[in-house]
Amino acid sequence: MSVIPAALATATSLGGAGALAGAGLPHRVRGAVVGVLTAGVGVSGGAAGVAALGGSRWTAALPGVLPLAGTHLAVDALAGLFMAVAGAVVTAVAVYGIGYAAGHGPHAFASRTAQAVLPLFALSLVLVPVAASVSTFLLLWELMALASLLLVLAEHRERASVRQAALWYAVMTHLGLVLLLAGFALFAAQAGGETFTALREGARAVSPTVRGVVFVLVAAAFASKAGAVPLHVWLPRAHPEAPSPISALMSAAMVNLGVYGLVRTGLDPMPCS
Repeated sequence: MSVIPAALATATSLGGAGALAGAGLPHRVRGAVVGVLTAGVGVSGGAAGVAALGGSRWTAALPGVLPLAGTHLAVDALAGLFMAVAGAVVTAVAVYGIGYAAGHGPHAFASRTAQAVLPLFALSLVLVPVAASVSTFLLLWELMALASLLLVLAEHRERASVRQAALWYAVMTHLGLVLLLAGFALFAAQAGGETFTALREGARAVSPTVRGVVFVLVAAAFASKAGAVPLHVWLPRAHPEAPSPISALMSAAMVNLGVYGLVRTGLDPMPCS
């Protein structure tokens, strides 16, 4: 049996358990339990990534998870690379976050909201590269965006600048989502399917003009998430205002997924050749 599905199932279970622990446990144990469970998400996701880099491959279609389109998942070497990096970062940050939460009161990073969202953010960082269809990718991408936004806002009671930074981040990240939705919807309509396999197979039937428009739309969205100039305006505002563990996750893992999107778009659903 492949390591990949077992590792992904473990990461998902630990992420859900971490969210429940963050929402329900008292302050004195919340940070430690959530930190351990989130570290488990990182270890499991990293293990799946390492297995993919070692040559394992995995695909799955789960028609009952999302209405209409279903959920499509796939792990190859490219996804494995970004999963392994994200898993390593999540593990290190989660361990550091235990002490960080212990040094704060029951508000800000140690609050129920932040501690419940943290494992979900970590899980999204691991799962975004696993998406193998437009609907699945957009769902996980939005989970990552919303979770990171809530975590950037963790210390909003302490500094007004946090709210201003979060507003910039919210506008830019959801503008990126609109660009992704428009680009992928146009591409899927022209290619005759929304899975990455269908997009790859139908890409050559799409006119060069449409392919160019699609690439500009999705590239702008991914470049913004990667912090590329001039679409980086959110980055120097949000990162300093986020709690240290969240800033680390955004800098060392989330930004990488913008690069992943650029590479995946060029090589898989819309091959450059």
